[in-house]
Amino acid sequence: MMQSSSGLRLTYKFMNTWKLTSFDLFSLGMVIKGAWIYRELPEASLLQASLDAVLQPYPQLLGQYDAKRKSMVWSGQETPIELVELDCRAHSAKEDMYTLVPEFNTERFKSGRSRVLEAYRITLADGVAVVLQGAHALMDGYTFYRIVSDWGKMTSGVPVKAMIVDQNLIPDADALTREQTLAQVQELGWSRIAFMSLFRMMFNVVTMKLIKGTYTIELSQDEIARMCAESGVGVNATLCRYAVGKLLDKFPAKEKFTLIETADLRGRACEMPAGFFGNFSQAVVIGEFGRDASAADIQKAASAILNDSVALSRNVQLSVCSSGYGLPYFMFDASDMNSRNPELFYVNNQLKLKACEVSFGTGLPVRAQQAMLPDMIKFWQSEPGGPVQIIYGGYAAKIMRRK
Repeated sequence: MMQSSSGLRLTYKFMNTWKLTSFDLFSLGMVIKGAWIYRELPEASLLQASLDAVLQPYPQLLGQYDAKRKSMVWSGQETPIELVELDCRAHSAKEDMYTLVPEFNTERFKSGRSRVLEAYRITLADGVAVVLQGAHALMDGYTFYRIVSDWGKMTSGVPVKAMIVDQNLIPDADALTREQTLAQVQELGWSRIAFMSLFRMMFNVVTMKLIKGTYTIELSQDEIARMCAESGVGVNATLCRYAVGKLLDKFPAKEKFTLIETADLRGRACEMPAGFFGNFSQAVVIGEFGRDASAADIQKAASAILNDSVALSRNVQLSVCSSGYGLPYFMFDASDMNSRNPELFYVNNQLKLKACEVSFGTGLPVRAQQAMLPDMIKFWQSEPGGPVQIIYGGYAAKIMRRK
């Protein structure tokens, strides 16, 4: 800041930057979103004020994406994320809330022409809803649902603690040399992404978009409790075995499968603290199992993998370095993840996000709508105390609809 000859004070604006990691860039073209439907909600002005407050520790969410720098940039003078009010009293609370708001445009975000987040308050014929949607590149499920939960708490007058914003906590992409990275991924037997694998991945992505709808199985809390008592293990392993078993029933000749789960690696790998803001979730190979494997077998394998911080940290480091050097290797053959005849069974358990427990001080939601991510199998609970939904997507949904 300096004094000009005319006596006016001139301010030079320095841009702040927040560089995206390989975890972030992997999700650059994806949207993360949620919708919560209530019988009543506070006025828009109160929701706007608390949204401004909850986003204050995360100024990068107010900036714009700079594709050349692969970074979020901001000056500190940005306007708040506006909570847009929509009058949709011709629609009911049972409808798909995402059809009532403009679709989030990832291309505009990537070109720096739109904001990271969009927020809506929707008045319905029989209730009111909030929808928050934005760029997955800035947040994984933990971060996104933590923001919404904190928004609700702040609206209710409950103090919250900000997440830890520090991209330096992600391992360095040059911590290993290219040669060291290549040698280690080959020694570990990582899958090489050859041309045909890449072609199959692209083919599956395109064809999956043509498969409309999902296939859902609902299990009551009583039924889940009974299943867990029979298996002698926890909810995740019990549901994984049940969900995979239903899909295996469509492939009577298949003798084995590989189970992959989305895991939040905070507190598990690279000494990443539990409250880290950003993307730090990854698909983890739980193991290869015979078709007769039990829920106890799955839980034993999952416990061994997810509690091995050395192996998890090594895999994270190798993933970051492989991406940084452009090496065509990954922990598993992702081209088989969503195929017509899968060997890989991929589960995203979103129950731990507790989306149906978000309150803005006017009661729990009537329904929390899931994010519509293209997972092969996901677990979701939309109503407080209500049933758990096992949702099959893409080819898995098409397979499950077979007679």
